[in-house]
Amino acid sequence: MNINLNDKQKQAVEHKKGALLIIAGAGTGKTAVITQRITHIINNGWAKPHEILALTFTDKAAQEMLDRVDESLPLGYGDIWISTFHSFCDRILKQESYNIGLDSNYTMMSGAQSYIFLRKHLFDLSLKKFRPYGNPTKFLNDLLSHFSRLQDEDVSPLEYLEYAKSLSKSGKVEKEEYEDTLELATVYDEYTNLKIQNSKIDFGDLILLTIKLFREKPNVLRRYQEKFKYILVDEFQDTNYTQSVLVNILAGLDPKTDISKVGKVNPNLTVVGDDDQAIYKFRGAAISNILQFKQLYPKAKEVVLTDNYRSRQEILDSAYTLIKHNNPHRLEITEKVDKRLVARSSFEPDDDVVNLLTAGSEDAEAEWVAKEVLNLTGYSQENVVDTTQKFNKQGQSAFVELVPDRKYKFSDIAILVRANAHADSITQNLRYLGIPYKIGGSRGLYSREEIKVLIAFLRTLVDYKDEIYMYKVLSLEQWNLSTREYMEINRVAREDHISVLEEVEGMFGVTVGNSMDFELSNLGQKILSKESQEGLKKFLAIFDKCVSMVKGGKSVGEILLHFVQESGYLSEMLKEKDNLSEFKVNNLAKFFNEIKEYEKNNPDSNIYEFVDYLNYSIDIGESPVIDQMDLSEYDAVNILTVHSAKGLEFPIVFLVNLVSDRFPSQNRRDTIPIPNELIKESLSDLDEREEHLAEERRLFYVGATRAKEKLYLTAANFYGNAKRKKKSSIFLEEILDRDITQEFENPMVVKSDDDLNMYTQNKEDLIPKDIKIEVGKKVSYSQINTYQDCPKKYEYSYVLQIPSRPHASLSFGSSIHNTLKDFYTLLQRYKEGLGITEEPSKEDLLNLFEKNWISRGYDSKKHELQRKESGVKSMNKYYDKFFNLEQSPYRLEQSFTVHLPESSFVGKIDRMDLVKSGETPVVEIIDYKTGRLKEEADIKKDLQLPLYCIFAEQSLGVKVSKAKYIFIEEGQEVEVDISAERKEKAKENVFEVIERIRERDFVATPNSFKCKYCDYNSICSDAIL
Repeated sequence: MNINLNDKQKQAVEHKKGALLIIAGAGTGKTAVITQRITHIINNGWAKPHEILALTFTDKAAQEMLDRVDESLPLGYGDIWISTFHSFCDRILKQESYNIGLDSNYTMMSGAQSYIFLRKHLFDLSLKKFRPYGNPTKFLNDLLSHFSRLQDEDVSPLEYLEYAKSLSKSGKVEKEEYEDTLELATVYDEYTNLKIQNSKIDFGDLILLTIKLFREKPNVLRRYQEKFKYILVDEFQDTNYTQSVLVNILAGLDPKTDISKVGKVNPNLTVVGDDDQAIYKFRGAAISNILQFKQLYPKAKEVVLTDNYRSRQEILDSAYTLIKHNNPHRLEITEKVDKRLVARSSFEPDDDVVNLLTAGSEDAEAEWVAKEVLNLTGYSQENVVDTTQKFNKQGQSAFVELVPDRKYKFSDIAILVRANAHADSITQNLRYLGIPYKIGGSRGLYSREEIKVLIAFLRTLVDYKDEIYMYKVLSLEQWNLSTREYMEINRVAREDHISVLEEVEGMFGVTVGNSMDFELSNLGQKILSKESQEGLKKFLAIFDKCVSMVKGGKSVGEILLHFVQESGYLSEMLKEKDNLSEFKVNNLAKFFNEIKEYEKNNPDSNIYEFVDYLNYSIDIGESPVIDQMDLSEYDAVNILTVHSAKGLEFPIVFLVNLVSDRFPSQNRRDTIPIPNELIKESLSDLDEREEHLAEERRLFYVGATRAKEKLYLTAANFYGNAKRKKKSSIFLEEILDRDITQEFENPMVVKSDDDLNMYTQNKEDLIPKDIKIEVGKKVSYSQINTYQDCPKKYEYSYVLQIPSRPHASLSFGSSIHNTLKDFYTLLQRYKEGLGITEEPSKEDLLNLFEKNWISRGYDSKKHELQRKESGVKSMNKYYDKFFNLEQSPYRLEQSFTVHLPESSFVGKIDRMDLVKSGETPVVEIIDYKTGRLKEEADIKKDLQLPLYCIFAEQSLGVKVSKAKYIFIEEGQEVEVDISAERKEKAKENVFEVIERIRERDFVATPNSFKCKYCDYNSICSDAIL
């Protein structure tokens, strides 16, 4: 893909040797520059793809960077390390953790899991003050935040202990500070050791342990320093101190131990960022990293990108006027460069680009914003003919007839708020006026209505007397229970002093978990309609089955899957083929994936512990991020926090609620702050209040520079029920460069009720039906197989991502694969002399099988024991028949991606053995199969290994001499044809399937045998049963 670069961008892209600081202002094309730089390095032979490391902050940003590089390079170019910091460190530690005594099978803990882990060991730690007797868990979250901040500052437990012991104990205040600090340092050390002993780490540990690895094992560090000839870091202003240390160590300069090297080394390290857009101090980001980069690398070349391809000059000038108030703590001052952005895009003349609106109240402000949205999109009181609205079940709304040939669509408009809670009044007014909207940014999965129902059901299984959640479950339309009927049941239950569930059981003469012979009582006949009688019978039957599944030790995923399928909850969503329904189904899939991941990391857990985990996740605000912004083709106003708008752009931007204590927000200190002496990141001549104000000003600057054509700034005198008048935000006068006192004292608009009566509310729903979702971006061999088996099954599994039931065969296969991977890892280390002094034995193999055994998915304990016994026999047979010390494992469980036109083929090779070393190593590919032995004809048609050969030869620089399957249980190995003809056939097959997938050709190919064993037969209308 050819991209036209300006002169400054070319300088950045073509810089060959030495450090490079790219100061990239908003809208100056920094992503294009960094991806083009990677392409340029490869195309000019300065480094091979696998010798380049590019680091960024989010999976989404890493994927975008990878996609752009894909478009610019030929097919099969190899493995560039483009990832987040955490993914990079995870990859390193998985390979090298044994060097520092860390189990490579460690479990990554989320915030909620860390909380639960700390709570579990609360009384194993030397806590006194921070474990009060009356409320021993009071400081748990604060302790975890404290430890996280220490990790951000590269403070080890030993360093913290040494600092604590150095404090004075002379006076009463000093002694109290000494005792508190020593308690915290001791617990930090104990907690860190507890995690290692239990093979658990958190996100902060990933980076800290990688730094520990590099510092303690210089030979390992040297290997990676030699490997990565070029290192690139995107959004460098958002790195915390520890991330910066990691980058510098890889570049050859450890700030802690290599002070003498400062100013002398000049590595091929490129950092890209903009100090004016550093907005993540609350996450530990250190703006000093980019401000002081030239102090570490004074020889670094500096390129400043100021050509803006996004916004009007008026918007850029206003934003510049604002951000100058952060001087002198800006690169423009410290590096004596000009950062004033220059607009390079052309726009129609407009005398009204940056606008201020002041209102009497929060509601008046929100009403004005909503009406201005109507004006911008072609609506007004004068030209709206049909003002009928349609509302969906969530209260969303949209006009029935859209004005044609509008200059702006609803989706061209963004309303930015400082915090999610500030959007309530805005959304209410948009709904009232019939304006469709979508809420973007870090909204949690657990807050989605379709997920709340599932969480409520799980909670009722744990505690059926929790009437709030029982009401949530019984309110589902699947049971046909009216509000009036529920109220009657609830009233009678209260009179009888029993739960609603017990009352419903009594009405039908059943007991969940015991007798389920339905016999409707007189009371039931009196208050329930025929429809609700049938609905509640259905509910009771499902609830009874789920209770028995809980008692039988079934997984949470299995229990919940039974509920969504048998209740009709899932099939009801699948009936509507609109974008919002697909969004909901995908959210269900994400929730099931969260459950799967939890159960994988907590194999002995149960529904009670999972609900406990969910409760803590919700309590601490930790929830998988889902984003309605993904509905890119849905024409609706975008409502986002300013933080979540970073990296986005819109023709029209409203910055709202611009008053003191909202924007800028109040500064919130850590409950347990870390000592100033241990903080490496600080702008030394600014106090805490000034630092916070500078951060908020940068955030305001980010919000303003999202606008391309128009920027609206709005504020009100009063918010909520407050009686005290608000002060206008200091940033308003700074960005407008004028005194706005009179405008704020005499608001331009006040609340008017008259205009709202022209809009009529109506309960019908209208969502565009023609929204497409992207498919076929990443395809694996199993996906190819599924598609060829039945395209509709592929659609259910990989497009809608409806979770399938756990299977014993999958658990058994994973147990075998993981065992053999670990066993051959032992062989590798034995041959390389890496701490293994005795050759791997059959006993080792059997012990590893025991360790890797997975219990999920079996019909019963007896079934599991039978399969486990057969697995032991298979491992014995494998060792006797297939293992010998002459084998030389070259790669184990090697993941790969082959980049194809508009798609990627992904997979994993079980094992590659070295046949002959040399400049081009010769290898053999081995793939394990735990199913039945395939017929010879089926093996001849099989294209999996020919495809894997293509990958190995293109991306790893090896020559594949042969490939074979080993059928573990059968004790047979079968060689596969990997001739050029077979490889070509395999490629053609993949391209053909991908093309059909991308064309959304998902027509079912049913037959009675396939459908009988298909996981989706209960929701598929084409199933033959």
